[in-house]
Amino acid sequence: MNRMTIATWMRVAVGGAFALVVAAALVWRWHEVATVEAWLNARLVRMLGVAETSSIGAAVVFPLEQRWVGFVVSTGCSVAVLLIPPVVLASLFVAFGRLRPLRAVLSVGAALVLLVVINQARLAAVVVSMQTWGFEEGYRRSHVLIGSAITMVGLIAVAIVFAVLVGRASRPGPVAHAC
Repeated sequence: MNRMTIATWMRVAVGGAFALVVAAALVWRWHEVATVEAWLNARLVRMLGVAETSSIGAAVVFPLEQRWVGFVVSTGCSVAVLLIPPVVLASLFVAFGRLRPLRAVLSVGAALVLLVVINQARLAAVVVSMQTWGFEEGYRRSHVLIGSAITMVGLIAVAIVFAVLVGRASRPGPVAHAC
């Protein structure tokens, strides 16, 4: 192997290792991410005047029909797992020299912001639905139907924005030929 090949493989190995470490950290520490999401959602819903919400750990709680109810932001409901694909893709694009590190950070940052906004909208929809249709029916409608629609549209938007940001950076520039 020549020096360029060894340097390329080292960059790929480091990029791959970085992606795996970040992905593992997001999976391992998902509860901390979910706790922040619950805290943020409780403040958002309260600020919008929907309900007097609070957060306890990864749970969002609020009064409904003279009792306290709520829901937990679980692994499947957190942005922690949803952030793994953009992180892994951006890391690998950087490792293979298709993307500059700053562009990768900006692309993952945009994906993170969109994922948080979408997830907060979905979680707020759960509270609104439970306020509107009651605990069981509201949760069922919002979690299965409304939440799934918000998530699907949101994930498509995230994928498009991420692809556009990454695609712009990975286009090869003009090639200069030496004679």
